[in-house]
Parts: sequence; C-alpha cells; structure tokens
Amino acid sequence: MKIYLAPLQGLTDWLFREAYSKHIGLFDKTFTPFVRVQNGEFYRPNQCNDLLPEHNCFQKPVPQFLGNDAASFFRFEELCLQYGYTEVNINMGCPYPMVTGRRMGAGLLPYPDEIARLLNEIFSSAKLTVSIKCRLGLERTDEFEQLIPLFNEFPLEEIIIHPRVGRQQYKGDVDLNAFLNYASALKAPVCYNGDGNSYEDAVRILQQAPELQALMLGRGVLTNPFLLSEVRNELLTAEEKATKLKNFHAELIAFCQQKYSGDHHFLKHLEELWSYHAAAFENSHKLLKQIKKCKSLAQYETIVYDAIAKGNFTLTGGIGKAP
Repeated sequence: MKIYLAPLQGLTDWLFREAYSKHIGLFDKTFTPFVRVQNGEFYRPNQCNDLLPEHNCFQKPVPQFLGNDAASFFRFEELCLQYGYTEVNINMGCPYPMVTGRRMGAGLLPYPDEIARLLNEIFSSAKLTVSIKCRLGLERTDEFEQLIPLFNEFPLEEIIIHPRVGRQQYKGDVDLNAFLNYASALKAPVCYNGDGNSYEDAVRILQQAPELQALMLGRGVLTNPFLLSEVRNELLTAEEKATKLKNFHAELIAFCQQKYSGDHHFLKHLEELWSYHAAAFENSHKLLKQIKKCKSLAQYETIVYDAIAKGNFTLTGGIGKAP
C-alpha cells in the first residue's frame, strides 16, 4: 500500500514538505499545491517557486497543474521538464467557486467533451507521465459515470479520487460506495483521498476497499504528523515523537525565515498550520490561542518548544497492523 501526501494550498508547500521529509518520514509520493495556468500564462508566477529544485531536496514532489486548455498544460510541462520532473498531476478536484466557475478543477467535470479534447491534445505530445486528481462530479456523483470510458481511453499514470462532489467542498460525508463502484471500472491505478483524518479512519477505509493501491492523506497529517508511521504500523515512543516533532518545527522555522521577511508574515503562515496541529496536544484551544497572540519569533519558539517538551500529546493509534 502506497501512502501519499495531499496537495493543500498554503499548507503542504515546500516549507512543510521539506521539513517533514527530513525529520519525520518519506511518503511514497507528495504533490505540490496547484499551479494555475490560464491561456498559456502563469496566473500567479510565485506559485512556481514551489517547484524549484533547491526547495525540494529531500523528496521530489509531483507538480500539480490547474487549467483547462492544452496550451497552458504545455507551458506548465515545459517548466516541469526544465526542473527535471517526470510526472505531472492535473487538478480536476478543486471545489472552490472562484475556480469551478471558470471550468477548472471540479468545474471541468460536467463537461466530458472538454475533458476529452484536453486529454487528446495533451497525450498527443506530452513528454511527462500524467495523473489526475478529481472528485466524483461537480453537482452529482453520477457525473462520474460519463468520465469512466473517457479516462479509460488514455494511459493515465493513476487517478486520485476524492469521493465528494464539488458543491460539498469539504462538508458532508464522502460517498465510499460510489467510489468503490466507479474505481473498479477504471483501468488506471486508483488512489483514495478524503477524510483519512486518523489511524482509525485509514483502517476503516482500507478495510472497505482492500484492493486500493494507494491512500492519500492530507489534513490528518497536519493534525497528527505521525499518522504516516501509524498507518504503516511503525510505532514510535513518546520520546521519539518529541524529538522528531521538535526537529520538524525547528526546520520549518528555518525555512520560513528563508521565505518571509519579518515575524508577522512568518507567524501568519504558521497560524493556519496550527489550526489543525494544535489538536495533537492537550489543552489544544489554549495552545492555539497562545500561538495566535504571538508577536515575535522568540515568543513563538518558547510556546511551541515548551508544548513539545511537556510531551502532552493526544497522538494515539497504530496499535496492530492496518490491513
């Protein structure tokens, strides 16, 4: 079973991935948050910094493309080739209205003719292997039915499916039954993504879909950085967790200092991570409140390292072998 790290905009960027890979563990694959390209031009050129070789020393990610035309894809592929990548992932899953309203991300899923045209043009001359990350539809899960024969026409590296529809965003339940039904009809290897927020969640998913070849974890890893090792049944002592966690945060701070000027921008970046990560500690609400009130790097370091040194982790799981 392969375990992947999900691409989460503003969260699993190179800062997080490098610190995690160096001090906590290596996923079988990681993916960059999407780089949006429209009409052959980068929408925000600074997104490309996430792909720079010097920002990906410990584990090379799969770059993710967000767009809906072949010219934009090939502009992105050109950049990926320049930096030595071998695979690119196409985002057909982003659920946010500012993206879907432009027929990108999950907004492309109701238009199989447009997807067919895009993939035909891409596979006519693509130099990289191509995978897709998608949802089951934009409004309804049965939208996926018309995409199955289309996806089966192309030599996709794999298809990563988040079994919600775009209009749900991240609310409501995943449709695991629909996922199992549709996944079995696809020729490409299938990876599951969605609501793998704990060891118990991962075990439940794997029990219900034992034929899965890969599982993608996202927000669960932000909350519990040791979820990867727990799913792999690699048990760690509290002391080992504390050491790894301290080194991870020290490295993350060092990387943030490379990217951001001034403590304010640095601290705002880390605040979003801690909105998930604080749940790994006892008195999580109090800890998060303290971090949000931080005015300086020195104050932040004192709070974080003190919380780790106390060892008041609520991190659990990993007892027994996941199927």
